Amino acid sequence: MPENRYDLSDIVDDLWGASAQDSAPQPAPAPRKMYQSTFPPFEQLWKTADDTVDWTDALAHARPTDGLTSENLWAFFHQHAAQVLQGDTAAYVEVLQAANPLGDLAPYAKSFDVETIDADHLAVRFDAHPAYMNKDEAEIRRYLCAVSLRAARDLMALLPVREVTVTARQDEAQLMQVAFDRTELQKVRFSFIDPVAFVTQCGAEFA
Repeated sequence: MPENRYDLSDIVDDLWGASAQDSAPQPAPAPRKMYQSTFPPFEQLWKTADDTVDWTDALAHARPTDGLTSENLWAFFHQHAAQVLQGDTAAYVEVLQAANPLGDLAPYAKSFDVETIDADHLAVRFDAHPAYMNKDEAEIRRYLCAVSLRAARDLMALLPVREVTVTARQDEAQLMQVAFDRTELQKVRFSFIDPVAFVTQCGAEFA
């Protein structure tokens, strides 16, 4: 795997290890049909995002100051803060692997792949989940825009990049591509936008 890339499916949670619940025997799940209609709704997905990491604060303090970040993860941020603030893309990849900012989006896509283009630019590609693709065109676009916008917001919350390019695919075919600018996103009240209209305004290209 290239040093400037991480894949969600390859992440191992080394910072916390397996929990007691994870290691305990679990009952076998009941059989169910693949891609049934109980997948999580995406209607609120773009309205929230991860809390922004203050890398200057992480550099200055060895212990968490935000009341939210775990001791272990903050220690990792503190260790890498100087490199991140200098735009070291190798440090970016290490932070992405440790923090796993797109982990909570796993139910909404088959996979995510993030690449560090340079100190100011990340590129993320995701494979659309078939459960969300059996809709009309308007609903599919809404799904693609919701996931794209949320992924970009979460990546910008973690790392001090100015741009995130998101590409949505299905079976290697490109469905959509859009570049988000941090300055523009900071002006937006996400609870009040239509994701398709906003992403189109950002220059999205749909297949």
